[in-house]
Amino acid sequence: MIPVLLIADTPDLCRRVKSLLHEHPVECCSSSKAMTLMGQLSSRVIMVEEDLVKMNGISLFSTLQTLNPGLVGLLVASDKGDSDPCLAALESGFSGIIFQPFDQKILQEKVNRAVATVGIRDDNIRLKALLPLYGLGEKFLSSTDEQQVLEYLLDVVADQTSASNLSVMLFDEEEQCLKIAASRGMKEELARTIRIQPGDKIAGWVFAERKPVILNRETQQDSPFAALLKRPDIVSAVSFPMIVRDDILGVLNVSHKESDSRFAESDIEMLGILCSQASLALENVRSIAHVEEKTRIKTLLEQYVAPEVADILLASDADLSSGVGEIKRVTIFFADIRNFTGMVQLLSLDVLHNFLNEFFELFTETVFQFQGTVDKFMGDAVLALFGAPIALENANARAVEMAMEIRHRFAELKQHWQQKDPFFETIDLGMGITCGEVFLGNVGSEQRLDYTVIGTEVNLAQRLAAKSSSCDIYITRAVTKDLDDTFTLEDRGAMMLKGVQKPVPTFSVR
Repeated sequence: MIPVLLIADTPDLCRRVKSLLHEHPVECCSSSKAMTLMGQLSSRVIMVEEDLVKMNGISLFSTLQTLNPGLVGLLVASDKGDSDPCLAALESGFSGIIFQPFDQKILQEKVNRAVATVGIRDDNIRLKALLPLYGLGEKFLSSTDEQQVLEYLLDVVADQTSASNLSVMLFDEEEQCLKIAASRGMKEELARTIRIQPGDKIAGWVFAERKPVILNRETQQDSPFAALLKRPDIVSAVSFPMIVRDDILGVLNVSHKESDSRFAESDIEMLGILCSQASLALENVRSIAHVEEKTRIKTLLEQYVAPEVADILLASDADLSSGVGEIKRVTIFFADIRNFTGMVQLLSLDVLHNFLNEFFELFTETVFQFQGTVDKFMGDAVLALFGAPIALENANARAVEMAMEIRHRFAELKQHWQQKDPFFETIDLGMGITCGEVFLGNVGSEQRLDYTVIGTEVNLAQRLAAKSSSCDIYITRAVTKDLDDTFTLEDRGAMMLKGVQKPVPTFSVR
């Protein structure tokens, strides 16, 4: 509420005004004390008695208004019939005249109007100060990374408050604490060590409660945070939550050391605008980074799995970067080109390069068509998985169907290249399919990881492909158990495979 100051020399005038004005606090002083008290009073609504002891009320108000242009004045005049002070009062800057004896309703209306005028003037002044801050939003949103947003926020806050001690603390999801992400007036070594839990200390309280805190030296000992004040050199401080769309990102801390500056509620509104714009900019930067990272990962995944499989992996937030891995039952497909050594020796590198590109593209498209995963290309060979990294219903049947399609498409590819060079009549393709438990995950070092499979079944698939010829598809007994009557199989007997101690029962897909 805005208090009203009554300047009067008539003894009972103040009592009468106070008894009639219930909505506003009324302070009273004589004309002789008015000049002295003006600098100490918070009121900007002045009621002045027209007939003062030593001077005219209109003249006194003109003098006071010169010292404080923001005053809103009401002249308290006596109803003397032929005396009309209205014109002189208005010319002197009074916003209204109240005649005695008082009509309570008129008195309240005119005081309420004067108080509203002060509020409107305050709002205009505040808006003139704050409107330029809204224009900073474009600069915030043009930032390309988080650090740029934070540095710009500290620059603007330092400019608006003249504070030299500032910091932005952002919440670290991994460590579940607030960490300093940018600062002014603090040693970097110290800033890197600070960790504050939500609810702990002043910044932690502001983060947890999502409410700003102002502490000034004159009043801070009366605050509930008095026990947390560890730095006596700070004379005023404010901590402000950084919130965007109901999500709190961190806390802005601003403080003055050995200064006459103090923080007020008006600073809260200013910091609210800046923190809101900075928080939106941070969200924007993080969203762009997230989309870019997701696009990058999706592009990488689509080199190994079908696009729809890549979408499933991204939607499930599967952690393919983990080096832990898992033991999982999967289906292994292996294929390699026969007479590849002759190709390398007899064909030009350009021809060899173009043929292999078409060969691997054929394989990739077909594997993806049946929801498989291309594990790797190895010179003239391909290793593919079914049932990993996502589960796949009847992975064995999918792998066999895929191999049959590969056989058909490889025959077309071979015929196409025979027309370019008769050498391609001599090439062939061997294919092997096994299933069983393998290690599935990343293998390698910190510098280079390889997402792959390791296990006996991988070696068996490679050995079966080496035994195969004429585009035969060799499969193990474990694979046949999941195939229905639509597949025609031929029992090849127990084969001795290189590096395998016991004979392996083998079947071919006709």
